[in-house]
Amino acid sequence: MNKIAVEGENRKEKCSLVNGTNDREAYPKRWIAVLVQVNCEKKTATRLGKVGYETYIPTQQEVHQWSDRKKKVDRLIMPMVVFVRATENEEEWLRNQSFIHKLLALPGSDEDKKKFATPIPDNQIERLKFLLENAESEVTIVSNFKVGDSVRVISGPLKGLEGVVSETDEKSSIVGIQIDGLGYACVRIAKNHVTC
Repeated sequence: MNKIAVEGENRKEKCSLVNGTNDREAYPKRWIAVLVQVNCEKKTATRLGKVGYETYIPTQQEVHQWSDRKKKVDRLIMPMVVFVRATENEEEWLRNQSFIHKLLALPGSDEDKKKFATPIPDNQIERLKFLLENAESEVTIVSNFKVGDSVRVISGPLKGLEGVVSETDEKSSIVGIQIDGLGYACVRIAKNHVTC
């Protein structure tokens, strides 16, 4: 069993789930998503890091080729989104920063009504990081996703990853990892690498 699966099992034992998220009292610091200006994701993460926040910007490395050279670049998976680990009290400070447009919440949720961000469970962020570090094909975010069979990758570089099948063809399936309030990070995986 890989590290992510073990951590996921440990979290299941320790946390009570409320609306699919960790209990706020048990886990006061949790991941939230903030919306920032276009092309300011790294600058925002740096500013927040300087005042003590843990941040994460989901990127995937790609090779871009020009006529005279090749270069590795980090492609943003979710433009204008920075994940921040914060408490409820820290959200107020974040909300008042000029470089943050808004804290993202599921429309109609309790958090949205109270002007808080919707918490994102730690295991979803960990699975997203694992997916982006190990995927052999391009990862995309899909928000209008139809939930299908839950699956686990049994071989290849994404072995141990659990997700949901969104689409299949003769040779492969598209597997998505849910990110609460934002949609699914999706990657194409050969059918012989996946089991229910």
